Amino acid sequence: MLSVKRLVGPAIGLIILAVGLIGITTAADPKSSVSPQDRTPTAVSLTPSEAWSCILDQRELTALLTDGAGAVGSGRIEFILNRFPAAVGDIVMVEGNGPTKMTNTFAIVQTNDNGEATTTLVATRPGDTDVTAFAPGIQEDSTHKVFGVIHWVDGCPNFPGDAENPVGTPHAMSVSILQVSDGSPVQGMSVRWTITDDDPDARFANAPGDGNVITTTTNAAGVASVTLQQVAESIGDNGVLIEVLAQNGKTMFSQTMVKRWKSAVLEVSATGPAQIGLLTNAAYDITVSNSGDFDATGTQLTAVLPAGLEFVSGTNSAMRSGSTVTWDIGTVAMDGSVSVSLTAKGIQTGNQVISYRTASDEGLSASTTTTTEVIPGGLELTKTGPATAAIGSQVTYEIGVLSTGTGANTQVRLVDTVPTGMSFVSSDPASTRVGSQVTIALGTLNPDERSTVEIVLRADQTGDWTNQATVTSAEGATDSAEATTTVVQPVLALTKSGPATALLNANFDYTITVTNNGDGAATGATVVDTLPAGLTYVSSEPAGTASGSTVTWNVGDLAPDASETITLTVRGTTGGAKVNVATASSGGNSFQPEARATTTILVPDITVEKTGRPAMFVGNQVTYTLTASNSGDAALTGVTITDTIPTGMSYVTSSPAGTVSDDGAQVTWSVGNLAVGAETSVTVTLQGDQVGTVTNTAGASATEGVTASDTLEIRVLPAPGATIQITDSFDPVSEGEEVDFTVSVSNQGRSPMTNVRVVVPIPTDMTFVSTSDTQATLGGDGRTVTFLLDGSLATGESFSFTITVEANQLPGIEIRKDTVTTATLTYDEFSEAVSTDEGTTVIEA
Repeated sequence: MLSVKRLVGPAIGLIILAVGLIGITTAADPKSSVSPQDRTPTAVSLTPSEAWSCILDQRELTALLTDGAGAVGSGRIEFILNRFPAAVGDIVMVEGNGPTKMTNTFAIVQTNDNGEATTTLVATRPGDTDVTAFAPGIQEDSTHKVFGVIHWVDGCPNFPGDAENPVGTPHAMSVSILQVSDGSPVQGMSVRWTITDDDPDARFANAPGDGNVITTTTNAAGVASVTLQQVAESIGDNGVLIEVLAQNGKTMFSQTMVKRWKSAVLEVSATGPAQIGLLTNAAYDITVSNSGDFDATGTQLTAVLPAGLEFVSGTNSAMRSGSTVTWDIGTVAMDGSVSVSLTAKGIQTGNQVISYRTASDEGLSASTTTTTEVIPGGLELTKTGPATAAIGSQVTYEIGVLSTGTGANTQVRLVDTVPTGMSFVSSDPASTRVGSQVTIALGTLNPDERSTVEIVLRADQTGDWTNQATVTSAEGATDSAEATTTVVQPVLALTKSGPATALLNANFDYTITVTNNGDGAATGATVVDTLPAGLTYVSSEPAGTASGSTVTWNVGDLAPDASETITLTVRGTTGGAKVNVATASSGGNSFQPEARATTTILVPDITVEKTGRPAMFVGNQVTYTLTASNSGDAALTGVTITDTIPTGMSYVTSSPAGTVSDDGAQVTWSVGNLAVGAETSVTVTLQGDQVGTVTNTAGASATEGVTASDTLEIRVLPAPGATIQITDSFDPVSEGEEVDFTVSVSNQGRSPMTNVRVVVPIPTDMTFVSTSDTQATLGGDGRTVTFLLDGSLATGESFSFTITVEANQLPGIEIRKDTVTTATLTYDEFSEAVSTDEGTTVIEA
């Protein structure tokens, strides 16, 4: 508990003791800028006259001089602290003109231009300070001084500051009172709380009466608390006066705090089209705004679609469940807004109302609606068909259904009535039929969407027939259209002509004529020619379309008595009789006429044969016979026989004389025409120029494009004539004496000799010394000399070489020895080896 002098019970706050001014007559302060005559005071006041202050706090008191009219006066003020045994407090400062602190209990000062003088006091312990403010310039005793008192207490309150709260949220407020000297709480002090501004309506919890005033007491912690709550949620300010009371009920300390109630204010607005077409989309823009002074958190927006609108899409992560579309907007900032959009399709006609509602975590909500009229479209029907048609032909009618206006049409249904002289064939799309009525369900047609229907009827009777169609929708739209066709009777006739015979692989023509002998136009007349096996399409006039063996001509429309002629060019690819059939047809033609032509394809053929001796010696001449025969079933013209002379042979003569090419490699005979089964022959004499086997080719051809060839393999044989001779240089030969053996070889034949080889064994009675030619070599045994001729030995050429040997010593008592030296010749053109010998006698030296 706080002990306060001259107070019963605990005292809190600064105690201001009103101090009366001591009546001391003094002259005006010579330092004052205002003379007493100009501003003569008649009264003095002291503010405050009583107050409570916490010890160690400074308290300022202001004295004011006024004249009789209440105007500001000027003069000297003396501040006097009246001392008594329990008095506390000291003067710490004086303010005004010429302030002078005389002691801690006395100070003088001249008032400023506002007629004021101030003194500041402080106390270090609880108690009272009695203050006197004395104005010596006032002569009236009853008005020249005033008194005040300051009650100094050891304890100061901590008041709550201004606060802001969301609307509807209870607000707890507390005052704490602690002793200045040691900071300990002051318990049991009374605190009065008064609502001074009750707009919006608010109450203290548990307060008596109307709840505008409540008194609480500090607890052991020195804290007194109340809770302020709104009667109804509303934004605005409440003023709360907080007073700390002395035991006598006087206010020691007070402070007014402002409680501001804040809230977000949600609003939702939406715009959309006033009218849309059925099955078209409508765009809606929805904005959630916050015009309050708090953010709205956890805000959610919902849009409930009527049965006539179907959700298509939504921005800002819209979520749909059934007919409800939801956006989690989150926080809508103060003075801010969030916009989303919604797209919906009109699926039912009539006014469609969308309900929008927004709500936040603070319990705020707002709603609005939009109304859109969904309207259907109209229907427009067109029907076209041929003005005339041939009986029995299929007549195609095209019906166009157009959805007009801004809306769609649903359950669109087309009904076509088949006239008596026609019968139903097909429709696209598929249909159902009841009697003469053909019904096609077209479903839904969006705005400007067109559906095309094809009805195919068969013309059964001649005459004028009107085909009528009607279209309707579930929304009541309807339209009708009709087309009239005159059914006529065309009669087609067809002729075809061509050659009786034609050559294989030669082009020939057929002439096809189609004529309308009826009384009605033949529409879409077509001619089809089917080629038999062995005939191939080449071209036609006019051009046709070939597919495999079939050629088709779209002749078009043929008026009565009109005709069209076609020239078809084909080629025979196999022999024999070919029957070619053509047919004609048209819309309404009752039958398909047929025309045919037969052409026998003649197959020309030629053969050639070359005969003669298959071998000759080089340089010899041989005569060969070439025979060309017509082996086909067609006469041949421009027959030519050729003989190709191979390399290694040359042309000598021919009968009859043929034409020889500039390079001499071919002979040609023009033998004219050959009847079927006929033949003709020519001869050619060739000479063999080179040894070897060659192929001689004979050929035959005719203007009809046939050719033939025959080959004869001819061997040109070699005809060499080789001689070899070996002779010694002298005979007899003495022991130890050298002698020369000369070997000579010559070609006396008509063809070269190749791989010429001469082998000479050295007799045992002799020893090899040397040879005259580098082409001759001694074998490894030292007993055989071999000569290999480089290249070939031509006709009339020869060569020779010399071998020098030494006669060996005769054995024993022999005085002579007869010996034979043999030279052996081989070459490729002769199958046997040719040898010659030379005898030599060795005698004793």
